[in-house]
Amino acid sequence: MKRIRPDYYDKFTCIADQCPTTCCQEWKIAVDDETLRRWKMMTPPDTLRRQRTHLSDYTVKKEGVRVIRLEEDHRCPFLADDKLCCLVSAYGDSVLSETCTVFPREVHAFADHEEETLMPCCPAVIDLWKESESIVFPKVAQESGEDWFNLFRIREMLLLLFKEESVPVEELIKEAFYILLELDKQDEVTERVIDDYFSAKSVAKLRDAIAEIPVDVLDTMDECNELLQDLSVNYRKEGLYTKYLDPVIAQAEKLSETYEEESMREALEQFGKKFTAYEPLMRKFLQNEIYSDLLVPDGSLDGMIVALQWIAMEYAVIRHAVFLCYYRKENEVSQHIVSEGESEDVSTIPYEIVRDYLVVITRMTGYEEEDIYEYLENSFESVQWEWGYFALIVGR
Repeated sequence: MKRIRPDYYDKFTCIADQCPTTCCQEWKIAVDDETLRRWKMMTPPDTLRRQRTHLSDYTVKKEGVRVIRLEEDHRCPFLADDKLCCLVSAYGDSVLSETCTVFPREVHAFADHEEETLMPCCPAVIDLWKESESIVFPKVAQESGEDWFNLFRIREMLLLLFKEESVPVEELIKEAFYILLELDKQDEVTERVIDDYFSAKSVAKLRDAIAEIPVDVLDTMDECNELLQDLSVNYRKEGLYTKYLDPVIAQAEKLSETYEEESMREALEQFGKKFTAYEPLMRKFLQNEIYSDLLVPDGSLDGMIVALQWIAMEYAVIRHAVFLCYYRKENEVSQHIVSEGESEDVSTIPYEIVRDYLVVITRMTGYEEEDIYEYLENSFESVQWEWGYFALIVGR
């Protein structure tokens, strides 16, 4: 079967012990059945801190899935102090489970082809995008049935839409969602109908109409504040990602209680100007999410709408987490200036902060499709949002 992949795919290399946010910690590491059978007959390396009889003894069944049992500090028991895998050091790469071997690669198998991509929950992938001038995604040949090809056509047109570098990504996301909602209302979605909605004339009219719909930055901030706290609840209960979540959630909780509106508007405006430095990176992130997650095997137009909601929520929460870091630092610096009479440069947002929250939030929101629907059903009035709410969380 033919496999297609983005142009950056083959450039990826795991940075192993140099990784700032290792995938061997604070994450569910699945162990497939074939690996488990092999591990039942293999003894652990003598370098392990806790010695058990077989490698399989380091696994546990959790929520119906066999996973590696993490240590109390949420590290994989096979992660050595030098941040390398002691299993690989002792037995070679072939000993690893499928999850460890494949990550951060992802494959979707469609009827007539397979699509490979890389997930943003790996820092090395973010670094790769940052260093790339642009990323290019392959087109799907018209080999499937017409209905399926039209779904691929919609995805292709959305990717083309996101190439418009003169338009902020927030505006493009809102345009994309509006078009999907409109297409879903059509009795028949043909290639001609799709091309008409994505024509330069139609997009220009839509862009003008959206520009006239005000979205209050404080309302967006308040809603994103609630979303971040809600997404973080279970992870904080389990003591996961505390290094990243505790500081921003503490700030989020303060803002949930009270803030001075005028100064907050000014802070959001200043943050927005500085965050534009990462517009190229966030554009690549969104393009990759659209390519890899918008359309999945057995998908549908309704499913694409829900997937775009999830992508938009990811983006909004990532941006808000970075804002909370910025706002917290800005306040600390302001207090320092008042008390010490000195100044400190807060003119930029460190890349490491943006990368950290891209990685952590996408790990936190890396739900299976069934779990996404369950979350939306439990958290919102309807699984499918109205455009107004979508525009609210995206903001700008």
